Amino acid sequence: MCYQLCKIGTKVNYLKIEKCFFSKGILIFRCHRIKEHEKLDNKKIVSQMKTTIKAALAALTLFGITGTVQAQEVTYGIHIGSNYHMTSFGNKSVKDNNGKVGVSVAAFARIGDRIFFQPGIGASLLRKEYTFENTQKTPKFYQINLPLQVGYTFLQNGDFSFRGLLGPQLNYDLKTVKSSAATDYKKFSLDGRAGIGIDVSCFTVDAYYSHGFTSVDKTLDAKNKTVGIMVGYKF
Repeated sequence: MCYQLCKIGTKVNYLKIEKCFFSKGILIFRCHRIKEHEKLDNKKIVSQMKTTIKAALAALTLFGITGTVQAQEVTYGIHIGSNYHMTSFGNKSVKDNNGKVGVSVAAFARIGDRIFFQPGIGASLLRKEYTFENTQKTPKFYQINLPLQVGYTFLQNGDFSFRGLLGPQLNYDLKTVKSSAATDYKKFSLDGRAGIGIDVSCFTVDAYYSHGFTSVDKTLDAKNKTVGIMVGYKF
C-alpha cells in the first residue's frame, strides 16, 4: 500500500494505492483519493512509491519468466540399445583388456526446440574382461545413469532432424563389484557424454561416447569408456 501524488488543475491531490494485480496480462492499480489528515510527508510517500514500483517490476519479471517456461516445447521418449564398455587401466599389471557388449534402456525429456536441454534416466548392463593378479576377471556392472545434456539441432527438414548433444552423466552401480582380491569398484562415477542423433517423425537413433572424469578404482587406476547405439520413440 502506498500514496501517489497527482495534480488536478492547480490543486495537488493524494491517491492511496490499495492493490495492484494482473488482469488479462495488464497490471492494474486500485486506488482512491484520501483526506487531508491522512496525508504523509513527501519522503515517506516517495519511499512507499518505490516499494510499489519494485513489487510491480518483480511481478512483471515473474510473469515473463513463467510465460517463457510455458512456451518451451517438451517432448518425452524412451531409448533401448547396446553398449560396448572399454574401461581404461593405468595399472600396467592389467593384461588382456577386452570390452564386451551390454544393453541399455533409458527415458528422456527434451525441452526446447533448436537449442534444447535433455535430462534422462537409464539403466545399463556393462561387461568387461581382463586379467589381473594372474586371474581372469569378467565383471558385470548394473548401473543407473543420469545424463544431463544440452543439444543443438543442426538440420531440420520436415519430420527429419539431425542433432548433437553434450553434457555430464552421473552413474551409480547397484551391486558391489570386486576389482581385486582386496578392493571394490566405486559405486559412484562421473562421465562426460557426447553424441549425435537423428529423428524421423516419432522415431530416434542415437550414437554416443562417454568418457570417465573420475577413477572408478584406485588400485587399477580405472576409468569408464563406453560407446553405444540407441533406438527410441518420442511421445
